[in-house]
Amino acid sequence: MTKIKWHTIANLVLALSLLLAPASAAADAIIADDSITVIENTASYIFAQQITFTLEGTSTAQVSEVYLFFATTGGGQTETQNVPFEQEGNTVRASYMHDLRLSSLNPSPLNPFDTVTFRWEIEFADGKSYPIDEQQLEYIDNRFAWDQSSDEENHITVHWIEEEGDPKFGQTALDIARVSLQEINAELRAPLPEAITIYIYDTQDNLNAAMILAGRDWVGGQAHPDLGVIVVAIPANDFATSRMERFIPHEITHLLVYQSVTPEGYRYVPEWLDEGLSTANERLPTPEYTLMIEEYRQRGQLIPLRDLCVPFSPDTQAAYLSYAQSGSIVKYIRERYGAQGIRDLLTAYKNGASCTSGVEEALNISIDTLEANWQASLAPQSQSQSQPQPQPSSWPAWVQQVGPWAGMWLLGLLLALPMIGRTRRRR
Repeated sequence: MTKIKWHTIANLVLALSLLLAPASAAADAIIADDSITVIENTASYIFAQQITFTLEGTSTAQVSEVYLFFATTGGGQTETQNVPFEQEGNTVRASYMHDLRLSSLNPSPLNPFDTVTFRWEIEFADGKSYPIDEQQLEYIDNRFAWDQSSDEENHITVHWIEEEGDPKFGQTALDIARVSLQEINAELRAPLPEAITIYIYDTQDNLNAAMILAGRDWVGGQAHPDLGVIVVAIPANDFATSRMERFIPHEITHLLVYQSVTPEGYRYVPEWLDEGLSTANERLPTPEYTLMIEEYRQRGQLIPLRDLCVPFSPDTQAAYLSYAQSGSIVKYIRERYGAQGIRDLLTAYKNGASCTSGVEEALNISIDTLEANWQASLAPQSQSQSQPQPQPSSWPAWVQQVGPWAGMWLLGLLLALPMIGRTRRRR
């Protein structure tokens, strides 16, 4: 009985060992399964301070490295980081904090209102890697609460800072944006951006502070054509609609010019054409521009068109004259050559023409002849004006001469000063 019993026990042990073998193999297969179950994959930020990327997941395999890749839509930054991690049992945790403050080590912080795309990749001890799905983060100025209104048909969204005031504020901005987009593109015939997003700050100081914090030198407003983003400052007061009618069409024009010439061609578009189109498309007339051009024409101090091929002077008065002249020249080209002349100019610069050769290719005249013809077109207008003509004298004396125009000019200048030299597109 004893022999049989031990023999039986031996067989049972052998049988059990055979039964356990597949289970052991299955366990080995699980351990070698190079994947991770994601519990958390997020990014959060303090505007203009820091952005934190966090990953948490579970895996039965041994992790050896964790990598983070992130980039901005505008192409401003591309980063690859080998991120320290913790693995306790099957739980894997990794976190990376990226400094958003301007410094010598970080000379190009993230662009405000850009989109950050990020993804993680896990490398296991056996050398295999496992990519985790890509995520996106909208990097907006989250110091403020933003309200929004959208036109889904035209893919336009307006954001404005929530505050007590006219509930029609956002809708008015949206209506102006929609009509401007349609009217401006009737001339340019550009492929429409996938989306147009407009952020409206409630004060100039808040916009300035946001851009300074982010290491940007933006004042008044600016279009970000590669992102389809417009940022402006329009307080909710009695002048809100008039500022919208000037600033929103101006910036939308920059987006459409960019769309017309493609990203590669945009750098060839001269400043006078891009800013001239944007200025000419403002829905609110700017009589002070005409007055200033006439004053400098009689002085013989208009800025040569060749000098307006490059970014305008930061000097306030010179920049103001640059916008005035550019808008006037574009209006002259429209009257003389029609919308086709404008499109021909954009096509020439899209193909890489220089500032001067683009005029020759599109209009079949030299840039100097264009300037001379434009200046000649100004003289009859000045002679037909009924009010006394300004003489080459001091600005205070001229203001007294123009009489009723003086108040309008000063008001327009006050409204426009925050925009001067800063409503430029980013190249």
